[in-house]
Amino acid sequence: MNTINKHIIYDDLYDFWLYAFRESDAYKKTSRGYSREWNGNVSWLEAKKLALQGWQDGLEQVKKYQTEITPQITEKVIRPSQIYDVAGYNVDVGRYLSNDPECFVSREFVVNNSPGRVFTLVCSISFSAAIKSETIIQRGAIICALVDAIEYAGHRVEVICNDASSFSSNSEYRKGKHKEKGWFEVDVTIKKPNQPLEMIELAFCLAHPAMLRRVMFSVAEIEGWSDFACSYGYPAEATTKGDLYIEEIFSGTVPNKKAINWVLEQLKKLNIEIKHK
Repeated sequence: MNTINKHIIYDDLYDFWLYAFRESDAYKKTSRGYSREWNGNVSWLEAKKLALQGWQDGLEQVKKYQTEITPQITEKVIRPSQIYDVAGYNVDVGRYLSNDPECFVSREFVVNNSPGRVFTLVCSISFSAAIKSETIIQRGAIICALVDAIEYAGHRVEVICNDASSFSSNSEYRKGKHKEKGWFEVDVTIKKPNQPLEMIELAFCLAHPAMLRRVMFSVAEIEGWSDFACSYGYPAEATTKGDLYIEEIFSGTVPNKKAINWVLEQLKKLNIEIKHK
């Protein structure tokens, strides 16, 4: 078999689903294998449904990080501002005695926006077989919370889901220095800068084990990589890393506090203001 050196780029998530869900004539088809903890306990058909409809259970994983991270971002803060009106919750006696109709004190909430920027976040989902599902889920939920935090701060985020594999486990191969000897990479834009944040969709792409071990494996089968490389290749670095590149950050689950601190560190890298406790 000829050497495979491919980098497939999809700018539209729905088009990617149509491509990934096709059947292949590959000999090795792990994507269609039995449901087990390793692939998130979902069948191929269940994985397709989650991809198209979103992962509701994944939202609960994301929310526990959002509730702790969001209050620590100060670049976009809603502040109550005191105003005078014809109705309100209190009376200004001086204005009342001078017959000023706008003698009531009321409040309006003012959003303080900093000039928004656009960031490209590239998230690798190239996990080795030893990485457990619970680790993938926790990591993905944290990254979803990071995306939410950046947009809460008044910016826009382009999110690219990346899966890169090299033919060899050698570090130079995994860094993409010998792609001509065997390389397979897929970039999928799962959120464009001008798109609203659909967390239920993001949660499946970044946090569900089936995104790699069902969907991306299906792509590898369609393109012949599964029959070319041993065990679908070795996790490798993304070619394009954007403004913020999320590589393998956990080899096991970590305490929430440490995970949240990691998110805050990523925000600081982007010069997004953080409250100091």
